[in-house]
Amino acid sequence: MNEDKNIYNGFISGNVLKIIACITMLVDHIGWILLPEVIVFRAIGRISMPLFAFTFGEGCHYTRSKGRHFALVFGMGIATSAAMSLVMGEIYGNILITFSFSALIIYSIDGLKKYAFSHNRRGTALCSLALAASLALATAVCCFAPAEIDYGIAGVTLPVCVRLFDFRSFGADGALASLYHPATVFLLFFVNLLVLSAVYGILQFLCILSMLPIAAYSGRRGKFKLKGLFYTFYPAHLLLIAGIYLILNPAYLSGLF
Repeated sequence: MNEDKNIYNGFISGNVLKIIACITMLVDHIGWILLPEVIVFRAIGRISMPLFAFTFGEGCHYTRSKGRHFALVFGMGIATSAAMSLVMGEIYGNILITFSFSALIIYSIDGLKKYAFSHNRRGTALCSLALAASLALATAVCCFAPAEIDYGIAGVTLPVCVRLFDFRSFGADGALASLYHPATVFLLFFVNLLVLSAVYGILQFLCILSMLPIAAYSGRRGKFKLKGLFYTFYPAHLLLIAGIYLILNPAYLSGLF
């Protein structure tokens, strides 16, 4: 495998992108739960998911323990989605469930690239089967299962765009290696955002504004390891907002049981 070379020349680290995503997600969920009549909160929040998707796609490439990473994302997704489903009165899979499918697809593609360039036929065949199974599972759950999965199949494919053309890290050179370029990454990501926006309505088109900080991405994580903080923030901010809602609406809790 070739040494990973940074293709980005911006000034915003991955940590900063995640902090922006966390802040805008908090604003979005305040609008969703506490102030649904204030549309500007939901408008601001549209840029959160693409920022998380971009950094998640990058993170899947660099994570050392893919199994543990998937278990963390999926486990937290199941726990938080179960609580949200109870409150909402319907089966709901939040963004962590969406990204769990993304991780399975990304890991399958990375394995396929790795074994294909090392001429390992058995590994190539197994990863091809894993990719087909991951795509089929994501499509079945997002498109046909009686559950609402956050952002659907378009949300699943968004993190996949980030490293899809990265053949260089797996041994490619020449024209194939040159496909992995900021222009191709941003274009593919942008097209996926357009598809997602077309599915989820006119307000969702504001998510395109997320391309501004993404275009300034430096390709570097940042000085500190904040991975644990970001995964803690998701359930913590939901609990905080839900607690405030119950304080303001004490009769709601009794209506659930």
